[in-house]
Amino acid sequence: MSAPEKHLRRWQAAGLLDEATAERLRRFEAERSSREREDRPGILEAVVYLGVAIVAVGVAVLIGSSWDELQEWARIAVVAGPAVAALLAGFALRATGQPELVRGGHLAWLVATVLSGVTAGVIADMSDANEDTVFHVSAIVACVVALTLWVVAPSHIQVFALAVALFFLTMAAGTLPDAFDAVLTSLMALGFGAAGLALAEAGLLPPLPTARVMFGLLLAWGGFFGGFEAEWLEAAAFVVAGALIVVSIARGVFVYMVLGLLLGFAALVRAIAMHVEDPTAAALALIVVGVLIVGSIILLARFRARRTASAT
Repeated sequence: MSAPEKHLRRWQAAGLLDEATAERLRRFEAERSSREREDRPGILEAVVYLGVAIVAVGVAVLIGSSWDELQEWARIAVVAGPAVAALLAGFALRATGQPELVRGGHLAWLVATVLSGVTAGVIADMSDANEDTVFHVSAIVACVVALTLWVVAPSHIQVFALAVALFFLTMAAGTLPDAFDAVLTSLMALGFGAAGLALAEAGLLPPLPTARVMFGLLLAWGGFFGGFEAEWLEAAAFVVAGALIVVSIARGVFVYMVLGLLLGFAALVRAIAMHVEDPTAAALALIVVGVLIVGSIILLARFRARRTASAT
């Protein structure tokens, strides 16, 4: 006899539940248990992941071993063919309606996104484009495919693919000037990260947990990266870190707190390394950072305890 059934019988015996209410609770628990079983990874899902991984490794090995020997049409076919196959496989797996195969379909779409960007880059390379242009075309196509597949079926993997594609797009944008522009890359990452988080919190970029992590990372990276080239972006890193912490407290989102603290610590250590020349002063500064880390851990623990208490 299951634990819920034991509770129901005890409550019925005590006169706390009538038979109709107990039966509704039994149906509710049965449906919940069924959903939980469907959400667990199964052998079919593992086999799908294995198949997708084998295809990806096969393409990589073929490119690495025979690329120079392939004609132009064969180079395109060797990446475009698997891209189309992965895309169609994703649709076919989703059409089954089985949760474990649907998740496998999303992974196939992730591979299709990567291979689509690679295919676009190969075509651009065959057109005698320079390396920067090849990178730009690949990043743009990957972003378009990732966004399209997310619109078709939002999922954790599609949000991951979209955020990673946007990251590469920011790197590609940095190569637009004659020399790599870290400031431009940082500003684009900040823009994409902030926009993604705003859309996620507004309920327009599901699933929310993955969107918070991925676009929070993009925002934090944008706040940190440009500080190596521009002093004003060093200060921006602290501003972004503070904003993440404030939003974390206001909305009760633990991941923002973690990202904000990590960004703040990284920016502080960089500032000490770049601007403090006296070893003694640097050592004292590091001690202060260590104290702040311990204090932050205490703050995180208290924040989590308060959040848990408010939830109950």
